[in-house]
Amino acid sequence: MQTQHETIIPELLELNDLEVFYGLNPKTILRERWEQKKILQRKGTYKGVDGKTKTVEPHNTSGFGFTTPAVMNGRKVMYRKSDVEKWIGENLEKLSPEDKISQKA
Repeated sequence: MQTQHETIIPELLELNDLEVFYGLNPKTILRERWEQKKILQRKGTYKGVDGKTKTVEPHNTSGFGFTTPAVMNGRKVMYRKSDVEKWIGENLEKLSPEDKISQKA
């Protein structure tokens, strides 16, 4: 039996679920996916909202949206729970900021 405080995380997570359960920003993930798409298309430039030509400059190519494969359900972007937890495990820092400071001192 489940208690009132236990939550079941589904196997396929929507972008909003990633924010609720893991604290990953959905807009950042979508931006990284968009940047990756432009890089794969070999398009170095794009037309901005203001009509000016701008260059694609990826912010973080090791981010979640770049490295984790998505599952498309129609037009909805979803991720597997196992892939999310694997990415978090690989990118989790070993030391806290306080430990890093004390180690350098």
